[in-house]
Amino acid sequence: MKNLKYTFIFTLLTMLFSSCEEVETVELKSAEEKYVIEGNLSNLLGSATISISRTKNADVSGSFNGISGAVVTITDESGKVSRLTESNTIGIYTDPFLKGIPETNYRLKVAIDGQTFTAVSKMPSKSKLEAVGQLEASALDGKRKFSTVKFNDPAGKGHAYRFIEYRNGIYNKVISVINDELFDGNSTLQVLRPKSFTEDTRYNVGDQIKIEFLNIDAPVFKYWFSSDKGIQSIGENTTPINPASNINGGALGYFSAHSLQSMEYTVK
Repeated sequence: MKNLKYTFIFTLLTMLFSSCEEVETVELKSAEEKYVIEGNLSNLLGSATISISRTKNADVSGSFNGISGAVVTITDESGKVSRLTESNTIGIYTDPFLKGIPETNYRLKVAIDGQTFTAVSKMPSKSKLEAVGQLEASALDGKRKFSTVKFNDPAGKGHAYRFIEYRNGIYNKVISVINDELFDGNSTLQVLRPKSFTEDTRYNVGDQIKIEFLNIDAPVFKYWFSSDKGIQSIGENTTPINPASNINGGALGYFSAHSLQSMEYTVK
């Protein structure tokens, strides 16, 4: 039984460090600007946040290029419309009273400068988050500790998940999405690894780790899977590729209605 456990873990690690799908890339002309819309709505009250910015050339550095003056609404399948208001940060639109309901379709609409962009996302039901913890394994630079997430995938293919990790309150860039093609209907252990193996991403004893576990729909999974960076970071809108967006109208980005759970642990 013990050997089977280790075989399962190392099989997961092998899958984790390999790529199973080709990323499609689209080359942008350096002078071309596009709107970037990054939208999130969860089952938690006040989670609705839409950021609107413009792309910048890859050789241009700077802070978040937020766009003011947009009309932003989220409509549920019953026809209830919630209008988001711009926060103190230019380009960030929120609604502190909006809370998503699982198994409900939500439609985002953004009107800005005579253009209209729309997206639809269905909030999945919550799969059971069972535990988070750590695993020590060999990496390119020696032994490392990695976060693990154990959860129960419901029967029937089509479920997809995103994992967001914070180390000592700071977002930690990890390989962050998976679907249930290989483990449909089973209790599953997912190992998270950093985007780069540097000393900055190495865990230290005593580090406080928080894992957010998101049930996402298929279009949002495709967006994050096809994203070269696969990170949630307002302002990192200089990416040289266009992930598979679910935004209609010509903007880049995504709109994700997702169920969210979280757990924490301390590195030992």
